[in-house]
Parts: sequence; C-alpha cells; structure tokens
Amino acid sequence: MTILAAAVLLGLAAVGSGVGNGMLFSKYVEGVARQPEARSILLTNAMIGLAFVEAFPAIALALGLVKFFAKP
Repeated sequence: MTILAAAVLLGLAAVGSGVGNGMLFSKYVEGVARQPEARSILLTNAMIGLAFVEAFPAIALALGLVKFFAKP
C-alpha cells in the first residue's frame, strides 16, 4: 500500500508541475506579446515562479521516499 501511495504522490506532483509550468510560461509569452519592452522583468519573474513550481515535485519526492521507507 505504501508503494502505491508513493507512486500516486509522485505522479500527481509530476502532473501538477507540468500544468504549472505550462500556465506560467503561457502567461509569460502573453505578457511579452503585450509589452515587449518588459521582457527582462517578466523573464525574471517567470524564472522565480519556475523555481517555486519545480520545488513542488522535489518536496513530493522527499515525502514519497519518507512514506516508502517509514516503518508503520
């Protein structure tokens, strides 16, 4: 049961990260299309957002490993 829980946790984290990255960069491209002169500011903000979005699967991996190796 713990293997299944860890697998579901990692799978949902990967899907959530993919959706988050897609939404983040679609809004970045939309913002650059509307205001090309703000490209550097938007890119900086997008990269900070990317770091937060990509931290989620790393945290989920750690929780999945804890769940997998924990003794009940």
